[in-house]
Amino acid sequence: MEQLKKSSGYSFVFSSADVNTKKRISISVEDAGIEEVIKQILQGQSGFSYEIQGKKIIIKKAQTGTVSSAQEGKVRGRIVDATGEPVIGATVREQGTSNGTTTDIDGNFTLDVAPNANLEVSYIGYQTQVLKAQSGKMLAVTLKEDTQLLDEVVVIGYGTTTRKDFTGSVSSMKLENSPVALVANTNALETLKGSVGGLDIGATNTAGGQPSMLVRGQNSISGNNDPLLIVDGVIFLGSLNDINPNDIATIDVLKDATSAAAYGSRSANGVIAITTKRGKSGKPVINLNMTGTMQSWHRQPEFMNGKDYLQMLHDKNGTTVESLSAQQRANYEAGHETNWLDEISRTGWLQDYQVSVSGAGEKMNYYMSTSYTDNQGIIIGDDFSRFTMMAKISTDITDWLEVGADASYSYSDYSGAGAEYNRAVLLGPYDVMYRKGTDLLERFPLGSNEFENPLWKDQSGTYDNLDTRRTFRINAHAVVKLPWVKGLSYRFNYSAYMNVNDGAEFYHEGYYAPLGAYDDDSRYSAETVYSKLGSTNGYYQNTRANSWVVDNILNYKNTFGKHTIDLTAVATRDSKFDRWDKMEGRDYVANGNTNLGYNGLQYATTQKTTTGITRRRNAGYFARASYSFDDAYYLTASYRRDGASVFGADNKWGNFYAFGGAWRVTHEKFMEKVRFLNDLKLKLSWGRNGNQGIDPYGTLSEAVIGPGGGIAYPFGNSTVPSFGIKQNSLGNSGLGWETTNSWNFGFESAWLNNRLFVNMDVYLSRTTDQIFNRTIPSMTGFDSMKSTMGEVANRGVEFSIHSVNIENKDWRWDTNLTFWLNRNELVHLYGEDLDGDGREDDDLGNNLFIGHSIHSIYGYKVAGIVQKDDTEYIQANGATPGNPKYVDVDGNGTIGVEDRTILGTSDPRFKMSLSNTLSWKNFELYFMLTGTFGGNGYYVSENAPAFLAGGGGGGAYSNNMYIPYWTEERPSNKYPAANFSGDGRFKGLQSRAFVRLQDITLSYTFNSAKIKNFGINNLRVFFTGKNLFTITGWENGDPELGNTILSSTYPISTNLSLGANISF
Repeated sequence: MEQLKKSSGYSFVFSSADVNTKKRISISVEDAGIEEVIKQILQGQSGFSYEIQGKKIIIKKAQTGTVSSAQEGKVRGRIVDATGEPVIGATVREQGTSNGTTTDIDGNFTLDVAPNANLEVSYIGYQTQVLKAQSGKMLAVTLKEDTQLLDEVVVIGYGTTTRKDFTGSVSSMKLENSPVALVANTNALETLKGSVGGLDIGATNTAGGQPSMLVRGQNSISGNNDPLLIVDGVIFLGSLNDINPNDIATIDVLKDATSAAAYGSRSANGVIAITTKRGKSGKPVINLNMTGTMQSWHRQPEFMNGKDYLQMLHDKNGTTVESLSAQQRANYEAGHETNWLDEISRTGWLQDYQVSVSGAGEKMNYYMSTSYTDNQGIIIGDDFSRFTMMAKISTDITDWLEVGADASYSYSDYSGAGAEYNRAVLLGPYDVMYRKGTDLLERFPLGSNEFENPLWKDQSGTYDNLDTRRTFRINAHAVVKLPWVKGLSYRFNYSAYMNVNDGAEFYHEGYYAPLGAYDDDSRYSAETVYSKLGSTNGYYQNTRANSWVVDNILNYKNTFGKHTIDLTAVATRDSKFDRWDKMEGRDYVANGNTNLGYNGLQYATTQKTTTGITRRRNAGYFARASYSFDDAYYLTASYRRDGASVFGADNKWGNFYAFGGAWRVTHEKFMEKVRFLNDLKLKLSWGRNGNQGIDPYGTLSEAVIGPGGGIAYPFGNSTVPSFGIKQNSLGNSGLGWETTNSWNFGFESAWLNNRLFVNMDVYLSRTTDQIFNRTIPSMTGFDSMKSTMGEVANRGVEFSIHSVNIENKDWRWDTNLTFWLNRNELVHLYGEDLDGDGREDDDLGNNLFIGHSIHSIYGYKVAGIVQKDDTEYIQANGATPGNPKYVDVDGNGTIGVEDRTILGTSDPRFKMSLSNTLSWKNFELYFMLTGTFGGNGYYVSENAPAFLAGGGGGGAYSNNMYIPYWTEERPSNKYPAANFSGDGRFKGLQSRAFVRLQDITLSYTFNSAKIKNFGINNLRVFFTGKNLFTITGWENGDPELGNTILSSTYPISTNLSLGANISF
């Protein structure tokens, strides 16, 4: 300052209490203006502005935050960063409106605003600030760097931490106010699909269905591979279908051993931690969410029409109309054709409504909601409805005591008999849907064969079905912050869960209409129906599951200078009790009617009651220590000891460990001048987790009785055997845990002023002591015994990029790219070399091959279709043109079992997703593309009629999907001829790779100023689409499901939705 005064004559005026005059400043300028020199002098002294009056430079504190008065008119200001540099292109908007502007090259802005307006100031990489507009004065705003992603709170075992302090691998998704949450999903897991690297979410293809989930590949060959579910910090033993997705705030996926280690014996498959919504400070808010969805087939298979069908009959057996049955020919002559896929399908509808009330005060936080969901699937009879209620409250009794509780209830109804899709595939266009001259269903469309109408159960009125599920859950907690030790707290968690499932079926006498001539009306007469009372039967089953979890958590966290420690100790117990009671009834001849259905089983002539009970308990002790120094160096270590009742008496306890470390490179001095890299953290972890992988009593010997496996002996001269009890499976008291050891290395980084985030993880895991049910010599008196052996490895890479491409007054554009791959390998199996070839034996019967994926595809390699000029192949194998052409793998000149080989795997090579969110003023567009690359599957089932041929006459048991099969005029090299009857070898191996437009959302948020007069605080309307198109080479169906011909798997749907979110 003194040097500037000497050289230029300018002097500084300031308060010594505000400006640090002891700080030495070194600047170098040449031919620079006075303002440039002042900026360099004030660099590093944030929060100041200046004014030049003559030869005086007046330095004063900048006015930030809330200004007490507001006036109508023009607002001026200047926006700088923490170093005093102007922020160019920052957005300044009148809050609640589209009125705004951007700052110029010097950080200045001018904006006309309404009286009492608030200004919202935002820029990429900085925290958004809200302040009162004040006309007539120059506002000075200093933006702070946005470290939100680094400071983001993530849920870990028995606690939370910030992402920057975490040494493990975790992916998080915020659903609250997210465009992803607008997509119509009945299950919360579907919102994660494609967004989390390493998490594979299967397709949902039934109303109210729950998709499969797999984290970083399949670890267990025969045990459970589902990740552990945590809801609000407590182990959740229910179904995610019990939770309405609109009640969820965030989902954290814990993928590596360090992050999941807190749950020891249950965490080998990863952990999915769900946090439900809480109230926000302020007055009560009422939210109303409404969505209506239309569902239709996605990739509907093409069925043959009448012309195609007759041509297929001609190509198959040389006949056409003459091979039709009498009723088929009558339909042909009348021009009546039936597309059976259309007959079993409908336009599906999904409705979802939710109302919530939430709020928070100084001492209390509460959230309450209720919802109703109704889904009629695209297959007739596939129905689902759900009603939920939830209440959540926490309150601070004192400064050191917090108590809280939440309770939820859900009622789900899956009742209904969905049409049998695989039967519809086998029926031709001239087969009979209705009885002659009526609109009543014909039970046997083929007439000459006891092949049932696919709609008979649902539409005939002769079958009753019940499937309802009720769940009750209550969580309670108390937190004591022990006042005599800073940072020390104790938390008590208690959770109780009950599920009640009522299931029933009943087949009335009318169900058993006999086979007969198409025009024989007596088959459905009252006398005939009455004669079937002896066949009537049904059951009613009540299943109850009760569970509870108790956690005692002691935590100490404190900071000493640059040192921070976080210590956690836990003692936990949980129990699960399952019971089912089943009553069966058969033969109502004596009663005379079945009017009561499954409610009248007590009137059956033959009655049977069975019951079953299982119980399992777990105990665990856990300790974790985390240490960080200078926000740059991090260490974490944990130990858990678990006991489980399901294991043998000699092996009930297991020990599990985890260690992790991280280094924030950007906090080092040598990185201070690297401006383009805002954050870089390297991390490494190792841990051992477990998988219980066995049902209760699975270690005990088993006995069987009756025709299912018991000992049979005909006493006396009777030809009817009597059945005794036989020990079947030998117990194993030493049976223990499946154990997974895993490594994880990765980095997390932020670039370009926090506009670009790049993360990567590389992992390797090995799961040993696989639980198998092995066949043992019969001389032992047993057939099998459970034992632990074998090893499965998974290794993979996960990579993600998040970028803020554009952010200004009107526009914002974000992009997320996620890539992941996993390689699965069976390392060891039974450890046997029975053929003496020097390598461990494979298990061909169970499709398990050492050194290959446990999802390997094994069979005959097809080199296309035999053509007329393949004379050498025809002579060697006795093949005919139009049959599959197999590869002679062993080179002996003929095709035999020795030519079977590994053809590939159903595992994809890798998966990707690309999502974009574009905002323009009050509009927001979101879309996600997902892709699965590589991986194969069988398109044709193994049984003979799976292609085209099979039944007599050309109708019975023939696949009726349209397939461009081989003919002499159309010599396909992919599909066999129509007369190919199946040989157990050809299964139609195809690639399951695809790219799909999975989600799209377009929403509009109304200006709050325009809707406040109606008592509405916020109103957003939206349109969403799901599964809009798929690019794939998979034939007739969906590659993700891997539908095969004759498969009973329902299709996935294309969804189009309209909805609104309203808050009062």
